[in-house]
Amino acid sequence: MDSILETLFMTTADGSSSYVQILLSAASMLLVFVSAILLAHRNDLGWWTLILSVFVGPMISALQYDLMGLIYAIPLLLLPIFGLWRFSQFKLRGKFTREVTKTSVTLWSGIGMVVGLILLVALRFGPFLFNSGFLSATPEVWVMYFADAAIFASFVMVARGVREGWLLLAVAAIADLVVYFLISPMLGMLGLYVFIALSALYGYFLWRNLPVAGSEVEGVELSEEELALQKAKQATLDKLNTKTEN
Repeated sequence: MDSILETLFMTTADGSSSYVQILLSAASMLLVFVSAILLAHRNDLGWWTLILSVFVGPMISALQYDLMGLIYAIPLLLLPIFGLWRFSQFKLRGKFTREVTKTSVTLWSGIGMVVGLILLVALRFGPFLFNSGFLSATPEVWVMYFADAAIFASFVMVARGVREGWLLLAVAAIADLVVYFLISPMLGMLGLYVFIALSALYGYFLWRNLPVAGSEVEGVELSEEELALQKAKQATLDKLNTKTEN
């Protein structure tokens, strides 16, 4: 068992904090992968899995090692909670599956996503943001922090029915994959990010034929207009028939 852990995560089961944090991070990313697969099929259980991934990763790490980490973990937890609420706005089909409609990306939603990512990264730095400690962070750390934030923030787009959210998840996972490969090539973490990227592409593929938001309403309105037009035509024909008979 120790040799497997050492091979996958370049660490041994010595009970050290780094060992526990690595395993918590791996468990969190595994749950993100499961969540992505479930949400690709528009399953509500994906949001509960994503909530659990935040608890297993950032939340437990903050509670066990540094309470200042809650500054980052709590807002991160709000993202899947929002997703669970937003997904509930879609019509339920069966026990857990939602009839999701696609929404396009707007300028304001894009700006909101960028601002949200910046805020999450700032919260990730925590107190280092106020003593200029973040200025000494290496480019790899910056990329990792933004990628980690984007992994969870991408699900906000998914919750709104934005298909491009899957692409953001895939890009974020690939960015984390590259960083881990450069600074600490742990096979376990590399494999998890590969699976997350593949699950994101899988979700993007499955959502290709989802109906566009508003299309059903427009269809109903069009049917009503056609019905009114048919009634008007019928009324006109009735009047003409009455005049002809007279």
